[in-house]
Amino acid sequence: MVTSANAAAMPAPVDINLREQVQQRLRLDIVSGEVGPGTILSVPALARTLGISTTPVREALLQLSADGLLQPLRNRGFCVVEPSLEELRNLFEVRLQLESSAFLKLVQSGCGDVSDLTVQADAIARAVRTGDVPLYLAADRAFHQELLSRAGNPVLTGIVMKLRDTMRLYGIKSAAGLARQAESVPEHYRIIEMVRQGAEPAAAAALMHKHIMDWEPIFSDVLLGDAGERVR
Repeated sequence: MVTSANAAAMPAPVDINLREQVQQRLRLDIVSGEVGPGTILSVPALARTLGISTTPVREALLQLSADGLLQPLRNRGFCVVEPSLEELRNLFEVRLQLESSAFLKLVQSGCGDVSDLTVQADAIARAVRTGDVPLYLAADRAFHQELLSRAGNPVLTGIVMKLRDTMRLYGIKSAAGLARQAESVPEHYRIIEMVRQGAEPAAAAALMHKHIMDWEPIFSDVLLGDAGERVR
């Protein structure tokens, strides 16, 4: 969560970089549940906490609002939107269809150079070993963006990444979430192996289905209240 203690570690080269840094940090805080539904985010208050001008903060919050994570409140700031179970399930359904399609295309066409994917898979494994959930999320996002981009359809890549960036990951730090992170480590390496060597379409589809959909009950249970309180 963005606080005065960690704000000082945030570099400030130019406003656009500041905006992206604030946007990425707040997005992670919101989708992971660190900043819960109903929380009011104030531009002046955040700017003071971060020690930066209000312009990049306002632009970051406006973008998160456009993405559906925040609701503007007149003269008050921005409110974190309450997610719904139906929305979460819809996101999983569309993600599965699009990512599976791209993955099957890659598996059939093949790709010799997988070094960038391996770098991200190694970062994912390191994050799990050290219990660094933010690193896990960042490396997992980078892995899937690189994987999707190799399918050669930038429109599909853009759609999937936007879906990923708005999906609520409540439960990511729970016992079940941490266990699922560990389970996903060999899956990432198996995905790389299939891209490099090829595989039967049924096997590739089954792997991607497990890789994506095994997260759904973890996130859904928290929204339903069956997994206790959200991580705050």
